[in-house]
Amino acid sequence: MVIQHNTSADNAARQYKVVISRRQKTTERLSSGYKINRAADDAANLTISEKMRSQIRALKKASENAQDGISLLQIADGALDETQQMIHRINELSVKAANGTNTQADREAIQSEIDQLVSEVDRIADATEFNTLKILDGSYDGAGISSISSFAHNKAEITASSGYTDSSHIQVGGAVIMNPVVVGGGVTPAQESTLNNVLSDSIVPHAVNSFLNAFPMLQDASAAGQLSDKIGLKLYNDSSSTLAYVAMSYSYDSNKVILDNSIKLNLSVNVGSLSFKADGTLEDDSRTALENTIVHEMMHAFMDDVLTNGMVGAVDGKLNPSGKFPGWFAEGMSQAAAGGCANSNDWVNGGLALNGSSSDATISSTVKSTANKLTSGSTASKYGTGYLATMYLGYLAAGKPAALTSANLAGGLNDIMQKLKDGDTLSNVIRDVSGGTYSSLSDFERKFGDTGSTRFISDLLKAVGNTGNGGVIGNLTDSDLLSDTAATSTIYQIDATREYVLSSVGGRDWGSGGSGRSGGFATPSTSLGPLTLQIGAQAGHSMSLSIEDAHAVTLGLDFVSVLTQEEAKESLQYCQEALEKVSANRSQIGAYVNRLEHTIKNLDNNVENTQAAESSIRDADIADEMVRFSKDSILAQVGEAMIAQATQNQQQILQLLQ
Repeated sequence: MVIQHNTSADNAARQYKVVISRRQKTTERLSSGYKINRAADDAANLTISEKMRSQIRALKKASENAQDGISLLQIADGALDETQQMIHRINELSVKAANGTNTQADREAIQSEIDQLVSEVDRIADATEFNTLKILDGSYDGAGISSISSFAHNKAEITASSGYTDSSHIQVGGAVIMNPVVVGGGVTPAQESTLNNVLSDSIVPHAVNSFLNAFPMLQDASAAGQLSDKIGLKLYNDSSSTLAYVAMSYSYDSNKVILDNSIKLNLSVNVGSLSFKADGTLEDDSRTALENTIVHEMMHAFMDDVLTNGMVGAVDGKLNPSGKFPGWFAEGMSQAAAGGCANSNDWVNGGLALNGSSSDATISSTVKSTANKLTSGSTASKYGTGYLATMYLGYLAAGKPAALTSANLAGGLNDIMQKLKDGDTLSNVIRDVSGGTYSSLSDFERKFGDTGSTRFISDLLKAVGNTGNGGVIGNLTDSDLLSDTAATSTIYQIDATREYVLSSVGGRDWGSGGSGRSGGFATPSTSLGPLTLQIGAQAGHSMSLSIEDAHAVTLGLDFVSVLTQEEAKESLQYCQEALEKVSANRSQIGAYVNRLEHTIKNLDNNVENTQAAESSIRDADIADEMVRFSKDSILAQVGEAMIAQATQNQQQILQLLQ
């Protein structure tokens, strides 16, 4: 028996503390409902549980996001439904106006109602919002381009053989990489060297000098430093019939303002479309076809530099699709330079089946047909009908000269480009050069193929003859536009070491450069690209919504006119096309809604299952904890009794001392 150390009491006290500590944790679990209340409770499972909690909260928010997306789409669908009802009414009025029993006053009254409906279509497109976001004005039509954009937007579509081919424009995605030229397989070093030399030392400089001689306004632009010193060259090799194309790349900031020092120019030539002699030089037919193509493409280069707004689709240097020239004008101007009637560029004879023997009735019906009219957007309309329409505008601008010569027509086209460069719109230019015969761009597009334009086309085709190209570079009757001799030029010199070369034009005058339409209708807003919904818990778990522009100009309703019986009949087609566009837009919206509804169901199911998994890790089993609590409570009482008993052991020593 000892006095200094009461081992039994110490042991009882230690066990009591263990039980009390364990009971405190059990009490904590019972009161909180969680078996993990601090990291020390279960370090490994705490990490798993917190990760699941984060996922659960994110999934719940993603489900709410998807529901917000449905709400936005429902607003858009409701607005488009009303737009569609108005198009039905416009179609109904057009049918009424197409009837021969109407007087001119009747048609004017009908047109007045149509104009009001068209204005309301624009108002709905501008005013429809969700959370202050405009959703039908084209802001989210998916046409937005990346912050670094590269466009080969004027591909030649010219073949090395007779006839014509239907190719679409190309777009090169991603940033421009300024690397040395790499030519594809199948081209010998001698052929590559020959092509580089002939382009740099003959074809391109001859083409450039021909443009400067034909168009005085380009001479002025060159003298003022408004045309680039150099252009990049890319040689490639594929099996397509495309011979060459000019590309323009640019960058813009978050406000869609094009950065003046970012514009790059490129000329690409397809070696695979050319034939070479044994000595590595070009076959005569290939050289002629290439020369004609280069003339066409260099016209694009000149227009890219001096009429940038209209070529890119900008207004005062800020991206806006309403500023873009229609395809038939951009391509028609290039066709006017190189010609579009014979040999390797046969878009009139081969594409439209028109020649000097065609009757006026055949000419008119051909260029006004659904497939070939200026607004159809077909390749034949851009290159064939567009060529004829542009040459006609040059003729009108030249004052309707009695003699159809390349010099006279070039003079008219020069005046048109000067007006566009000075900042006028194409719509106003057409009205001015026609003396009011055509009140606007859309009026010209509707009426082209009328008596005046048909008579001009007939005279032009006769003047071109059976073998001429019909271009204003050279003579209308020329089939080979450029000399084969050596030449130099002060601008657009070929840089064969780079695909793209920065434009040397400094301080670009964005107030000029021309634009497409103008008039009483609202113009579409610049696209911001698709609207992205975050519908998942992780980065990349998103969905893009593309809602097409619903303005009248985009739907084609600005073409609707019922002031004549013929125009009323044409308007039926415009209404049908507009209905198809709106229906397609609504169908896409409906598909989005259906997808999002399934997304919400899946997200909610994920939340439920993940929460169940997290509960098994984090939640306390109350029955188990109560068993443990009861046991520890009993042990605590026993421990207290044992401590009291152990302290009595030392009292027995007193009995030994008595």
